[in-house]
Order: sequence, then C-alpha cells, then structure tokens
Amino acid sequence: MTKELKVSLLILSIGAIGLVVYWFLPIKQFTMSEKKAALANERIILPNANAEILQLPEILSYQRDVQNILNSGQCVLPLPDNELKGEAKKVQNILLNNLEFLADCKFDNKIVHNDMMRILPAIISVLDPTSQKTCKLNQCYTAEKYNFVTNTTTRAIVDSDDNKMLSVKRFANMQPDISLRLTRIAQAIAINSHEVKSELNSTPTKLDISMANVRGALQESPCENSKHLCVAPTFSDHEKEQALWAVVDLTELKLVAAKWAGLGKTTTPACISERSLQNRLIMEKYCQKETYIKKNKWEMVYRLTGSDGLEIREVSFKGTPILTSAKTVDWHVAYKQKGAANIDTSMDTIIAGRRVEYSVDDNNNYLFGYNDAMGCPMFSTSVVLPFNAPQIEDLLDGSGFSITQDFRNPKWPMACNYRYENRYEFYDDGSFRVLAINKGRGCGDDAIYRPLMRIDMAIAEEENFYENNGEWQLWETEKSKRVTATDNIYPFKITARNNASNGFYIEPNYGQFNDNSRGDNATLFTTRYNEKEGNQDLLTLGSCCDLSRDGVERYTEDKEKISGENIVLWYVPRIQNDAGKGHEYCWADTVVATNGNLEVKVWPCIVGPKFIPISL
Repeated sequence: MTKELKVSLLILSIGAIGLVVYWFLPIKQFTMSEKKAALANERIILPNANAEILQLPEILSYQRDVQNILNSGQCVLPLPDNELKGEAKKVQNILLNNLEFLADCKFDNKIVHNDMMRILPAIISVLDPTSQKTCKLNQCYTAEKYNFVTNTTTRAIVDSDDNKMLSVKRFANMQPDISLRLTRIAQAIAINSHEVKSELNSTPTKLDISMANVRGALQESPCENSKHLCVAPTFSDHEKEQALWAVVDLTELKLVAAKWAGLGKTTTPACISERSLQNRLIMEKYCQKETYIKKNKWEMVYRLTGSDGLEIREVSFKGTPILTSAKTVDWHVAYKQKGAANIDTSMDTIIAGRRVEYSVDDNNNYLFGYNDAMGCPMFSTSVVLPFNAPQIEDLLDGSGFSITQDFRNPKWPMACNYRYENRYEFYDDGSFRVLAINKGRGCGDDAIYRPLMRIDMAIAEEENFYENNGEWQLWETEKSKRVTATDNIYPFKITARNNASNGFYIEPNYGQFNDNSRGDNATLFTTRYNEKEGNQDLLTLGSCCDLSRDGVERYTEDKEKISGENIVLWYVPRIQNDAGKGHEYCWADTVVATNGNLEVKVWPCIVGPKFIPISL
C-alpha cells in the first residue's frame, strides 16, 4: 500500500468517525432566554447626525491646528512635545523638512491633510539589512504619518545621530497606530455620543474605555467601505459578559456604529465592516417589518422594499386617511451615443453590475442605459442600496418634517455609480410632497433620468380626477398627460366622488419650491387600482432608454374607467443632468476642501409634486 493511499484512508476514517459523532450525539437545545440573550449580544446601533460632537473642545482644537498648518503651506500636523521622547523632537524636525517624506503632500495639486502619528526608537523588524548595520552603531527612530486623503501610511527610518534619512516606504490603503491626541478625540466622541450614553444608561468617562486606539489588522479598517481611519473604543460590562464597541471614524470625526458583543468573542468590531453592520440592522429593522411613526398630527408606517425604495403606507392627518401608499419604483437612466452603426449589441454589455439596454431614435442615434432599482441590502434585485437607516428630521423653516432614505452605490461618487434619495415632506397644514432626489454621478454628463413615482391616495373608495383647463374637466378613463407650466398653479386635483371639497390639489414642480430644481418636466398617469400593478414590489417597468414610453403605458392601454373608482397616480419626471462648471445639476465631484481632506460636492436635482388639501 502506497503512502498516499494510507493517508487517504486515514482521512476517510477520521471523517466517518466525525459524521457518526455528529449524527448520534445530542444537539444542545437553546432556551428562549438564551436565544434572546444571544440576539441582545449582537444588537447593532446606528447613530443619527449629532452636530454637538463637532463642538467638542478636543475636536475644535484639532481642527484649528490642522487648518493653521494648511494655511501656512505645510501638510503634516506634527506631534506635540508631550508625545516626543528622547531624540524624537529632532527627528520630527528632520522629517518635516525632507522632500522625500513629504512627496505625497499634494493631491489634485492641492495640499492635503496628514498627521504625524508616532516617532519611536526603531526596532529591528522594521529595518532593512543596510539600516540594521547603521542602527547597531547609531540611535535610529521609526516615524509614521498618515495621509487622510489617499489612505496611505508613510514609514521613515531616521539616523538621529547623523541627522540622516535611511529609508522611506509608503503603504497604500493601510492605517498606522494612532497618536495620543487622536486617541483622546476618539474617547471624547465615544463618551459624548447620545447612542453610547443611552445604551449604557449612564454618562461614561475615559476610565470606562479600553482599546480606544485599537484598529483591526493594518489592512482592514472598521470603516472599510470608505477606507477611513477608524478605531473602536470599548465599554465592558463584566457582570453581563457584554461589551459595547463604539466604532469611531477619525477621518470624519464621528461615531459610525456601535455593537453589543459577548466578551468571550475572539474577534472585535475593529475588523467588522461599517457596511455589514448597516446591512444587518437595515434588514432586521426596516426590511423585515414596518415602522410606525406619529408626529405633528401625522401618522403612518414606512418600510424598505425589495426594489421599490422607501415606501410610506397608511398615512393619515388628524386621523383622516390621506395616502394608502407612495413610493418610487424605478429610476430610468439613458445616455445618447451618436452613430448607431458604431455600437455592437450582439452581446450583453454589463456596467457596474447592470445590463445595458439600447434603443435607436429617429436620427439613428443610440440611447443606451439601464434601469436602477433601490431596495433592501440583501435578498433583493437592487443595485443601489440603502445607506444608513431612514432619517426623520424637522424641516428647516419649521413648517413640518421629512422622512428621507439615502440609497448609494458602494463606490459613489466614482463614475458609473449613483446616489438617489426617497424623501417625503409632511407639512403642518396637512399638505405633503413626494420627492425623488438624484445626487449623481452616473456614467456621463448627458444623462436623462426618469424616476417612476406611484402614489395611491386614500381619499375615498370612490374617487374622481380633474384637469384644470380654465374649468375643471373630469377624466373618465385611464390616460396620461405631459405636465407643462400653465397659469394655473394647480392644474390637477383628485377628490372623493361625492364630496368635491374632500381631496387634494396637485402642484407640479416648475422650480418654485426654492430647492434649486429646474422643474419636473413630468408625465402624469392615472390608472384604476389593480392589486398586481404595484401594490407589492414591482419588477422594472418599461425601458430605460425608449423616451417615448415611460413604462406605465402598459397599465393605461385598456382605457379602463376611473371616474368613481379607486385611482392610482403615476408621476414620471424627466431630468437632464449637467456637469458644466458653474451649472452643475444631478452631479457630484470629489475635491480637496479647505481643511486638506477630500470632500464630495453634490449638486442634487430634486423633483416631485406637492399635494394641497382643497379644504384649506
């Protein structure tokens, strides 16, 4: 018998024994309390925006020092004297005047933010053979700085006796151990975050924190989705055998997530993706169940759908039903290519995970693009996924509140990546607005975007729809109309069949809402309610690129009677983006900001109609 055959038989025998043990030994049955405890141990908390954090003295002082350095034409925030021991202060002066060490200080021809992180006596493991020989005789130091814009760590070896640089190495997409100053900032963010205080049922102190400077592996940041510099200050509860990990983003100076975990775990959230934390929470809290809200005399439930974005349902004002459902089911994205003969459509084209579709116009030009679906991060067909949880905020002018859900491609704002928002505004006078927001960037500056909004009013079981042509004209059957500016501020209305004062005027957006919109240029459709026509998640409607059809036409071709019926409204704006300098619209770009860090500038396009109660 050969050696290889003996080894194979041994492996088979071990596998058979394992299978028998697995099959016949009793499996531990967990009690309900144990299951609940396990769920509690894994609970994830995503924070809301907290402007107070940026006013912490530690952050204000740090930002002021960074800005002073940049204003002076330098790029590296040096370590303070209390973090410099021995010859480290002299070494820092050498580095801050060394062109090789500072070679990555500009990005896009602008000075960018760097921090010196640490300067310590060199250990042999970081020295190459040549440096080892020098450092046996002379005192050598290791220094590390971090470039916040390029996510790069630079490590230098300096001979402090001879004032000489021995080596400089750069590590792309890697983060160093952080300075004491940044450690204190991480601690301040963690102990002053509302979510941390709420979870701990107390106001913690720095003495309650461990591992405030712990990253994960050098290659993996807890905020790995955006490759920021992050750490995970930890609050341990030994009595409950739990720990609360507060993941702090030091690039944006904020809490990005918190997670309860058992103290017995061998891995820490410093190795957990911010994206994976968000996905789990969003699935559990907003996709697998509805959320009820009561605010400012409004009541409703909302939920994230598989492919139709954020849907609001069962909306009422002062106890009166207003909406059965509202949602944006698709975004159609089309681009134009001159010269149809130059494009090969014999095989599927895939861009950013989407299958590209083609259509030819009357001038033999190709319109090409794709249909974007927004939806839950798992088990859905969407390619534009929720970013954080739905946000509920008061309107700036105090007239009401909004519910907003942000959807993004993971690499936005890079080319061929998109960011959309579903937004609903509810006003204290009983009016409301359904909004679709595009924040770019897309695959080019000649895109035509069409969001498909479905709005099912709950005015009455029997409703009528009217168009204002100088006098109100009833629409008897299903139809559509391009919405153009008229002298009538309210060109449409929908009412109860037996009570014309019970209903809503419809005010399209022509750019009058002070949100820098260039208007909707929309098509309005009316259909008779059908369970199969969007009450649940819809597959993609129509073509991305046939601009003569929006996709809703399939529901109106039978011309069913709608007067006195349950009516569903479909509203499809048509938006042209623009990347021209000073004229940007539906666009986003990444620039170096005045603080030396990268900043995404967004020029959103905001579309959607407003509904005003007739009885106001």
